[in-house]
Amino acid sequence: MPKRLHDQTLAAARQISDEQWSMARRIARELDKVLDDGGPRQAAIKRAAAELRLTTRQIYNLLARYRADRTVTALLPRTASSRRKRLPEEVEEIIAATLREKWLTLEPTAFAPVVDEIRARCEEAGVAVPSYVTVARRIPALFSPEEVAKKRSANPKHLLRLKPRPGYIHAPHPLAVCQIDHTPTDINFVEVVDGAGVFVGRPYLTVITDVATRAMVGFCLTLEKPSVLSVALCLAQAMCPKETWLAARNLNHTWPMFGRPRLLVTDSAKEFKGHAFQQGCDDYGIRIRYRDRGRVHHGGVVERLLGKLNAVLVTYPGSSGRSVAHRDEYPSERHACLGFADLERSIALAVIDHNLQENSKTLKVPITEWQRNSSELPDFGDDPQRVLLSFLPRTERQLSPQGISMFALHYYSPWLGILVPERDRLGKLEVRYDPRDISHVYVRDPETRLFRPVERRDGQLIPLTLWEHEAERARRRTNNHRSNVEKVVFRREITAIAETAKSSKRRLRDSVRNAHAAAAEKPYALMQPPALPPAEHPPRQKRRLPVEDW
Repeated sequence: MPKRLHDQTLAAARQISDEQWSMARRIARELDKVLDDGGPRQAAIKRAAAELRLTTRQIYNLLARYRADRTVTALLPRTASSRRKRLPEEVEEIIAATLREKWLTLEPTAFAPVVDEIRARCEEAGVAVPSYVTVARRIPALFSPEEVAKKRSANPKHLLRLKPRPGYIHAPHPLAVCQIDHTPTDINFVEVVDGAGVFVGRPYLTVITDVATRAMVGFCLTLEKPSVLSVALCLAQAMCPKETWLAARNLNHTWPMFGRPRLLVTDSAKEFKGHAFQQGCDDYGIRIRYRDRGRVHHGGVVERLLGKLNAVLVTYPGSSGRSVAHRDEYPSERHACLGFADLERSIALAVIDHNLQENSKTLKVPITEWQRNSSELPDFGDDPQRVLLSFLPRTERQLSPQGISMFALHYYSPWLGILVPERDRLGKLEVRYDPRDISHVYVRDPETRLFRPVERRDGQLIPLTLWEHEAERARRRTNNHRSNVEKVVFRREITAIAETAKSSKRRLRDSVRNAHAAAAEKPYALMQPPALPPAEHPPRQKRRLPVEDW
């Protein structure tokens, strides 16, 4: 349906102007005089028609509509859907069938050719030909907006826009429902690396919010893209008291929100689908609920708070803006001045400030609501390092007499040597690792079920990140790279040597075969007649030559 006609139809259906309402009131007053006047009805109708500058036929029609309940609303202009159809039934059937066949398709069909097809079919059927506007007005009467969006658009957002979105997240008390999500920060930080130069970039922010109080219970700022590590760091801060964390950053403010969430609402990102995250949540009694794909409004709480934090950051030097248009030509990287530690402290202050602010809609303060209901929350005394280990990336390794192997490195500890005789019975051991430092890994003790550190077997205990280790291995592989021709050149030489130096047993075998083949009787020799002996010739007399005697 053309946008112009669609807008006109919506305006007629939903908007009543002051002029239309005033006209309806005038008509109602004149019709009241007609109905209440005891005189001749025909004279009263003529007088009303003259007063309203309408025909008597129009007054009769308005009177029929007004007589039922005598309200001004009944005299307002009718919409296209409420008007009585004046086209023949056969024309209506042609319009409906052609629109459904030619216009209600996924291909972006223009409306004018469809109208031409309807007119052509009407002419072939010998019925009246409808106008362009008449056909356009049949669209909202024949098809609902949901059906049009579903059949004429391949984008599911168009259909989703027409559906109600009341939301579903309700929490009776703190930590009953929490949400977690990530976003890039809208500000650049700058860091001077000794001997390497200056780095300027945007970190990633992970936030956990409580739905009941709208409080932020934890956040994590990382240089890496959202991963299992950022989720583990954020949960470790959210589930444990933060006094030590605040004191280490010289922040003399209170942040009393902590505890184990009962339900954690996430999106369908791969870091929330991993076995480490799911097993960690099971370990601490946290249920996981994934938002439906394409329904961003279901995560409105955490999305709004992430936007609020970024709105604070964009006011400082180095802001990258909410979009390219918002940033304009501002040189954000050149104006960046905050270091990573300063940016983390700034975000922490913004989070604490949010927890002290009143919500403009609910008129509730997050920290007040938390303190009012936090007395009933259990305190499990969770240790941040233990929580972190529970959510770090996990894998399984078979124990060998030399220890365990990961990342092309070998790890060993004396307490693992005690388990070597029982390694077949124990099976694979559960191993956790921190990508920020792979000089140690953490193996779950089969007896105590606690994680214990295991260092590298070569004694190199200098902290080493996983991405640095992988980059170094990739660099070495590049330096040691050989072309495909270089890989087979030696094999080709060995093959040539093997072909020229065959085994002597085979040569002798071939010689014997040739001798036996030469000595064997041949069929063609037996098939020939025997040869006759040669005929004997009589002896010939020798003729002596005369010899002269001297």
